Amino acid sequence: MAVDIMTMGEMLIDFVPLKKGLSSKENEGFLRMPGGAPANVAVGIARLGLSSAFVGKVGRDPFGGLLIETLEDNGVETKAIIQTDEAKTTLAFVTLDETGDRDFTFYRDPGADMLYQWEEVDLELFKTAKIFHHGSISLINQPVRDTTLKMAQMAQDMGIMVSYDPNLRRPLWENEQTAKQWIIAGLKTADLVKLSEEELEFITDEKEINLGAKKIMAHGPKLIFVTLGAKGSYFYDGKNSKIVPGFKVKVQDTTGAGDGFVAGVLFQLIKNNVSDLNLLSESMLENMALFANAVGALTTKEKGAISSLPKLDSVNQLLKSK
Repeated sequence: MAVDIMTMGEMLIDFVPLKKGLSSKENEGFLRMPGGAPANVAVGIARLGLSSAFVGKVGRDPFGGLLIETLEDNGVETKAIIQTDEAKTTLAFVTLDETGDRDFTFYRDPGADMLYQWEEVDLELFKTAKIFHHGSISLINQPVRDTTLKMAQMAQDMGIMVSYDPNLRRPLWENEQTAKQWIIAGLKTADLVKLSEEELEFITDEKEINLGAKKIMAHGPKLIFVTLGAKGSYFYDGKNSKIVPGFKVKVQDTTGAGDGFVAGVLFQLIKNNVSDLNLLSESMLENMALFANAVGALTTKEKGAISSLPKLDSVNQLLKSK
């Protein structure tokens, strides 16, 4: 089970509305879309041509089966996924505004992903993976919180790069203080962090992006990317910082755009054989952000996350048009 990148955390079904601008109560129809941020990243990596594995737990139900099948169809290694009868697969109902931005209502009390235990982790993956990626949803509840932190610590101890997405979903947390506490705990074992402007301000209480990035770096990460929607993205590595413009595309649904961005960054790191983030030059960081911007932009052109993640040819075509 040799893979370049392993991702762990939640895998779920997004129910995406047929019409924008309506609440879940008002919408009469939804499209069933496989998703979950770490799963999206795994597919994004595979679509770009590298090897990836997803690690986590789903229900032994039709939705769990669909999710595993979807990953397999997209070339993601699934042997480390556990199915359980103890809980159902998590569901999320998405609300889209007129611009394609979204909000979520979760059915997860508990969801199968929350029950993933350290004893169930397939340690073979740590022998070959170059990057371990996780988010903050798996830091909300036990036992998956301890599992996530132990996996991140093991990866770091073994010299595997740790990528982290503080993927803030306020309705899932008990309160904002607890959310901030555990999201920050995830920063302490991270080498690379991708977050949105909203998440940056939530964690650091800073509206100014440079000040916020410096506060994030104080917790341990070496490289920070902040996604800025249509404006592109920002990077900071302690020496270099810059906003890299995005791409103009017709947006259908922003779900998965940040995950596409992460996949783009991780793809660039593997393709360029980067093992030390401190050695990246400003031009390399700029090219990395530009590539990731392109992946993220293309992900917004269709509804759903996994179904819209682009292949390498499409990304290169968009980059040539810049």
